[in-house]
Amino acid sequence: MGRKSKSHSDPTTCMAKKKAKAEKEDEKVGGTDIISQLHPNIVTDILLRLPFNTLFSCRCVCKTWLHLIADPSFTQLYHTRADPCIILQPTNKNRQQHLYAVHFDNRNNVRNSIVKFATETHLGMGCNVKLSLLDSCNGLILLGEMYRSLVKLDQLYVCNPITGEFVIVRPGINLTSSPMCPCLCFCPKTQVYKVVLLSKKRYVAEVSNNMVTLVYTLGEKGNGLWKSVNVGDDVLSQPTDTTFLNGIIHWVVRSASVPQFIYSFDVEDECLRPVPPPPEFVSPEQTMRSKWTVSLGVLEGCLAIGECAKDVSWCFHVWVMKEYGVQASWTKTYTMDFSVEKLVALFPISQILGLCRNGDVLFTHQGSNLVSFNPVNPSFKIHRIEKLCSFLMHPYIPNLSSLRDIARGETLFNATLR
Repeated sequence: MGRKSKSHSDPTTCMAKKKAKAEKEDEKVGGTDIISQLHPNIVTDILLRLPFNTLFSCRCVCKTWLHLIADPSFTQLYHTRADPCIILQPTNKNRQQHLYAVHFDNRNNVRNSIVKFATETHLGMGCNVKLSLLDSCNGLILLGEMYRSLVKLDQLYVCNPITGEFVIVRPGINLTSSPMCPCLCFCPKTQVYKVVLLSKKRYVAEVSNNMVTLVYTLGEKGNGLWKSVNVGDDVLSQPTDTTFLNGIIHWVVRSASVPQFIYSFDVEDECLRPVPPPPEFVSPEQTMRSKWTVSLGVLEGCLAIGECAKDVSWCFHVWVMKEYGVQASWTKTYTMDFSVEKLVALFPISQILGLCRNGDVLFTHQGSNLVSFNPVNPSFKIHRIEKLCSFLMHPYIPNLSSLRDIARGETLFNATLR
C-alpha cells in the first residue's frame, strides 16, 4: 500500500515542484515571460514587424506593451513599415454602425486579416445617430451626417477608432445647404492635423463669387480656429473622391471652363495649385474626356491616375507620377483588361487604394467591390469581407497613439465610455 500510494503521489509532487520553480523564475523577471528580458529596442523591432490585426491584440498582453505601442514615436515608425490597409463602414442597415480594418497578407488574402473595432460610428451617442465615414488620414477618421448625398456640416467628428477617442469640430457658421467636400489632412512639417472643407458656393454674407475653402487646425490655440481661404472661380467644382499624398489634397475638376483637370490643395501653405497630367493628356480632346474617365489614388508613395482607355470601355490604364510635380515623370505602369473577367463596366475603377505586398494593385470597382489586379499573371480577384455587400472605404494607416497627444487642448470624448 505504501509503495502504491507513493507512485500515485509522485506526478502531483513533481508538478507542484515545477510550478514552484516556475513561480520563482517569474519573480526573478518581474512576473513576466522571457520576452520581458529583451532590450526595449528589440521588442520594438519585433512589434513593428507584426501585421495590424496581431499588433492590435498585443496591446492587451501587458501594460508595458500597451504603453510602448501607444507611444507616438512607435506610431511614426509603424507607418513606414505597415502593410496596405483599408478602413470600411458597411452601408447595409444592420451593420452600418460598425467599422472594420482590413489588411492584406503576403498571399493577398483578407480572411484572417480583419479587425472589427469596438468603436462604432454613433460614437456612443445612441443608435439613432447616423454618422458616415467621410475620410481617413494617418489612422484618424472623419465622421459626419449625410443627408441626400450632402454632408451636414453643423458637426463633424475626428476620431481614433482604435482608442475610441474623438473630438467634435463645429464650423460655427451655417453651411448646411452648401455642397462641400470634407477632408481630413496631416501636415508633415508642422505635425498637425487639419479638417478642410472644399466648397464652390458662397456662405453667409459673401458677395464674391470666389469659392471658399475652410480650414480647421486641431489643437490650435486650445479649441482650434477656422480660417477661410479664397481659391478662385470654378476651380473646385464640387470635388469628390479626393486623394491625400504628402500633405497635399488632390482631386479631379470636371468643369469645361477649367483648362487643367487635376488640382491640389497644400495643407501647409493652404494654397491651391494645378497638377500637370501626363503629356499624352494635354490635347483639348483628351483633357475634356479625361475629366470624366479619370480616378486618382496613391501607389508606392506616388500619385496615380486610373484612366479608361479611349473607345475601349473595358480597358483601363494606370499612370504613376514617379517624381511629384514633374510632368515628364508620368509612366503608364499598368494596363487592366476587364474583358477577361466579369467586371466589364464603363467606369470600372472608382478609386485606387494602393499596392499590395505581392505587387497586386488594389482598387474599388463601382464604389462597392474591393478588387485586386495581378499584373504578372493578368487576373482579377474580388475580395469578400464578412459577407458585406457594399461599404464606404478609405486607405488606412493604423495609429495607436492617444488623440490627446495629437489634438492637445481640444475637448476630448471617448466613445467606449459613453
